[in-house]
Amino acid sequence: MIERIPLQTWGQELPIDFSSNAAIALFVVFSLVMIGIGLYASRSQDSEEDYYAAGRGAGLWVIALSAFASIQSGWGLVGTPGTYHLLGLEPLVWFTFAPFGMVLGYFLLARKMRVLGEVKNAMTAPDAVYHRFKDERARLLAATAVFLGVIGYLAAQYAALGVIGSLILPVGFFEALLISFIVVGLYTVLGGILAAIWSDAVQGAMMALAGLFTGWYLFTNYPGGLGGAMGTLSAEAPQLLQLKLLGAGGVAPIGLSLSVIIIMFTIPALPHLITRFYMTRTVGALKWGALITGGAYLVTTLIWWTGPVMRAAVIDGSIQVPNPDTAMPLALINFAPPFIAAFVLVAVIAAVMSTSNAFLNLGAASIMHDVVSEYMGKDLTDDQEVLYGRITTAAVLVGAFALAAGSGSLVFVLGAAGWGIFVSVLLPGIVFGYNWKGATTEGLLAGGSTALVLTLVLAYGGQFGLLTLPMGFLGGQVATVAGVVVFIAVSLVTSSNTYEDLDRETQIAMDTPKLGDGSSSTQPEGVPSDD
Repeated sequence: MIERIPLQTWGQELPIDFSSNAAIALFVVFSLVMIGIGLYASRSQDSEEDYYAAGRGAGLWVIALSAFASIQSGWGLVGTPGTYHLLGLEPLVWFTFAPFGMVLGYFLLARKMRVLGEVKNAMTAPDAVYHRFKDERARLLAATAVFLGVIGYLAAQYAALGVIGSLILPVGFFEALLISFIVVGLYTVLGGILAAIWSDAVQGAMMALAGLFTGWYLFTNYPGGLGGAMGTLSAEAPQLLQLKLLGAGGVAPIGLSLSVIIIMFTIPALPHLITRFYMTRTVGALKWGALITGGAYLVTTLIWWTGPVMRAAVIDGSIQVPNPDTAMPLALINFAPPFIAAFVLVAVIAAVMSTSNAFLNLGAASIMHDVVSEYMGKDLTDDQEVLYGRITTAAVLVGAFALAAGSGSLVFVLGAAGWGIFVSVLLPGIVFGYNWKGATTEGLLAGGSTALVLTLVLAYGGQFGLLTLPMGFLGGQVATVAGVVVFIAVSLVTSSNTYEDLDRETQIAMDTPKLGDGSSSTQPEGVPSDD
């Protein structure tokens, strides 16, 4: 047994003397633009399909940037640099698999989910699970995983909002959290998923620029550049550059490194990526989406280097970092011009908000669409669907805010736990389900339930000090592996709702060629044209 890894310190006032009128002005302008997008998008919310699936009319760049922006988050831009600052380069090496995970998601699911949305009017990830396994218990299990994952993941985002907001605004952690909460709540509740994807496109562009600015000024203004920082680490703390997973003497626990790799390869099962595929105007446009999404994400990983560079600065005595959360903003404050530092910090808030609005819509849809409309069979008018969707979105927002404001959980670990809850059911139910004809309902129910329960026990039990895992393993990712093993084993010995049992429309979605695996001329009958 080992002690929990103190990856982040969260909810405290930060002992950093930073004041920027430019940052305040940029935050105000950004907030007004986001609220304006919400008001404009609210004029197009006439049905459930509009509110949760953007009318299936979004263009390629909007979808691709939205997918990237909703995945790159406060967890990634605040928690991840802090992790590298504390534990060296090993987690950074494995996190670079993230763009590959996004490309894998496009390859395995993009066209299949777009076709499923067309032929079955699917709007949510639990919709896809239900149509594959034809069992309302499967839908309910998936909706539960999405809702619980939303609450946990949103709490991690709001933690990052409080940290960065308290740096750029003349207020404390909780006041900054409240202000950001109001802004993201307004434009998300008003505009639904359409406001989310439009705002994500703006936020994604800001994040990509922030990554370029951070990399340039960090590597040019740090004494000796990146080589100088690595030289300091190599001379004074060589263990921070070594990969323990490969047999060297690094400091990052092997279990944590393996957990990070699992996280990267389960990106295709994230509900905010899956639902973006439903919204694309044409199937053919998706072939370029992976390049845009993965490329934009790769640019923002330049921000991660603030962690090890700031560790070098601490070692040579030039800068003090009060806790890992502050590594990224302190790097900007010390090495970038004031306006660039202000822009990047506001872009990080944009990253957090882009993820928050995506998850708010997912949480609302899991309740209103998946449980109330589909599982319970309530027949609502279009106006009622939009109204209740907005009310539910607001309720999810308030619940996640309460958890964030009252919790002392760790940003990085809390984000990993929420991630584990999402993929516990969606990985077997959608990623495996739509690419393996032998998957069965019994396998999904057994494997998904196992992973979901284990995630809650292992991930959150560790957060409250009730148990710890050896070698730094993260509970949600251990649960993911266990659930997949159970899912495959049970599917191999059962037979309900395999491919042969499904209706023709769902078979069409499953038979749709993967991206790069066939052309429109070889598509199954009934698949929408690529044009």
